[in-house]
Amino acid sequence: MKGRWLIPIGGLFTLVSLYVAFRGTNFGEVLASLKDVGPLWAFPVLGGTMLSIWIRAYRWKVMLTPVKEISTSKTYVATMIGFMANNVLPMRLGELVRAYSIGRISGISKSSAFATIVVERGFDLFAVLLFLGVMLLRHSFSTWVRVAGYTALGVCVAMFVAMGLFHWKREATVRGFGRMMRRLPAPIALRAQDLLQRFLDGLEVLSKGHHLVWIVFLSILTWLAMALGFYFCGLAFGLELPWDASIVMVVVCSLAVMLPSGPGFVGTFEVGARYGLAIFKVPENLAMSYALFYHAVQFVPITLLGLYHLWRENFSLNKAVKNAAERDDIGTPESVDS
Repeated sequence: MKGRWLIPIGGLFTLVSLYVAFRGTNFGEVLASLKDVGPLWAFPVLGGTMLSIWIRAYRWKVMLTPVKEISTSKTYVATMIGFMANNVLPMRLGELVRAYSIGRISGISKSSAFATIVVERGFDLFAVLLFLGVMLLRHSFSTWVRVAGYTALGVCVAMFVAMGLFHWKREATVRGFGRMMRRLPAPIALRAQDLLQRFLDGLEVLSKGHHLVWIVFLSILTWLAMALGFYFCGLAFGLELPWDASIVMVVVCSLAVMLPSGPGFVGTFEVGARYGLAIFKVPENLAMSYALFYHAVQFVPITLLGLYHLWRENFSLNKAVKNAAERDDIGTPESVDS
C-alpha cells in the first residue's frame, strides 16, 4: 500500500504526544478517578458526538448538492466509515477513505467528494477559530494555543483563497496545470487533468451563496454539539467549570489533533485535554482521567459503528485504503468489491 511511510511518522508523533500528556502523572490517582465515574455517563458524552456527526453528515449532503443530490443517510454512512478509518489509520487517512466510500455508495467522483471534504475542513477550522476569538476575550490561553490559533488562521485564510482562485479562475487553473503536465506521458497527463476537473467540480459549492450561509451555520452547530460531550464529561467527574469551559475544550483539543499523529489521535488529544483543563486549574491527574474517559467513549463506539457500516456496504478497508490512495473510480453500489 502506498503511504506506508506515514505509519512510523504518525507513531513517532503519538509517542512524543503521550510523553508530553502523561509527564508527571500519578497513574494510581488517574485510575481511582476513572473508577468513580458511573458508566452511564458514557451515553450523554457520546450523545453530543453522535449529534455532531449527524449534523456533519447533513452539512456534507448540502455541500455535495452541486455535484449530485445525495441523501443524508448515505453521507452519514460514509462519514462513519471515514471516522472509523481515522481511528485505525494514521495521519487522517480516513478522509481519503470517506471520499472513496461516498463515491462507491452514491456513484460520484472520489476527487469531487474529496474537494468537498477539503472545503468542509476549511469551514470546520473557521468555526473553531471563531470560538477561539471569542474565548480569547474571556480566558488566558497558553502561548502554544495562541501560536496554534494564529497558524491555523493563516492556513484557513490561505486555503479559502486558494480554493476560491481555483474555482473562480477555473480555466486559468486548468491551463496552468496543463502546462505543468506537458512533460509527462500523454496518458498520465490526461488522467491528471481529468482528476483536476473532478476536483474543481467539488468546489462548485463556493459559488452558491445561500449554501455558504447555511454551511457556516451548520459548521458552528457541529462544534456546539461536540461541546455538549465535553460538558457532560465535566459533570461525570464532578468538575465545577464555567459555562463556556466545554467550548474552550473544543478549541484546544481541535488545535491539538491538527498535529500529525497515529491512529485515533492518541496522544495529541490527551495533550489538548490536559492543557485545556489546566486553564481552569483542574489537577493534572484528574484532567488525564477526564481525557482518557472522553477519548475511550468516542473511540470504541465510533470504531465499532464504522466497522458495522463497512460490513453492511460490503467494503474491504484494505481495498478502500488502496483504491482511495491510488485511483479515482466513479463508484456504483453494484460494483463494490468485497
